[in-house]
Amino acid sequence: MSATFDRRRIPAPEHSTPPFYEPLENENENQAGPSRRTDRGALEARPIFLKTGLISQANGSGYIESGGVKIACSVYGPRPKAPPYTPHGSLNVEVKFAPFASDPRRAPLRDTEPLPLSALLTQSLLPTIHLHQYPKSSIDIYLVVLESDVLSNVLSAGLTVASAAIADAGIQMTGLGVGVGGVYTSQEGEGGKTLLDPSKEEEKGAEGTIVLGSMPALGKVTNLFLTGEMDVDQACDMIEKAITASKETHTILAQALIEGAEERGLGATAVA
Repeated sequence: MSATFDRRRIPAPEHSTPPFYEPLENENENQAGPSRRTDRGALEARPIFLKTGLISQANGSGYIESGGVKIACSVYGPRPKAPPYTPHGSLNVEVKFAPFASDPRRAPLRDTEPLPLSALLTQSLLPTIHLHQYPKSSIDIYLVVLESDVLSNVLSAGLTVASAAIADAGIQMTGLGVGVGGVYTSQEGEGGKTLLDPSKEEEKGAEGTIVLGSMPALGKVTNLFLTGEMDVDQACDMIEKAITASKETHTILAQALIEGAEERGLGATAVA
């Protein structure tokens, strides 16, 4: 045995391969391409695990696992901000990727702060928070992406966990914001299909991508990020299906907040 072998470490492979699912017997054999799903329906998202209150040093925190995405979020504030003072509070969102969050590995420090993600999340979160209630104050939100697959899933999961952490911090909100990601892929003879919570393979073959931020309890959309080329009817169909799917995510988010409050002995409170 080599003298340099470290018994404290478990050797792991550098690369892994996802499982391959055999086609179902009743599946349409003529269906092909990236929209062919065998583990769930086209409008079904993968299971979501969401928990709050895991970071004791923060005013509020949350952790989410959704498919191939894992994100930890912490919220600090409201706390006094440096001059110049403003009649409304300020919202600061920072997104960082762990070096091992994606394949290939990211370079430490230099490649861990994608500004577009922070800007998109800020736009989605601003309508959900009563910043006018916190003059001369700032609310700082930090998200660490521990695992990622596609941009749309990172954005949608980041919005959901950030809303959970904000509510966990006791900050006044207009409503709980949730995110839903999806893609549009055209198929011969089908006229196109919308797939929610896409995988890497599904996004590569897609013609359009959508990330919808909304407050389902109020029936309002907070932000819409749409890329690709498609007809207006196709885009509207994607938006409608994303809004419908956001209601299920909102239920999971509200239940996670209630469970977190009960664990800390605060009792269940009304969740908008």
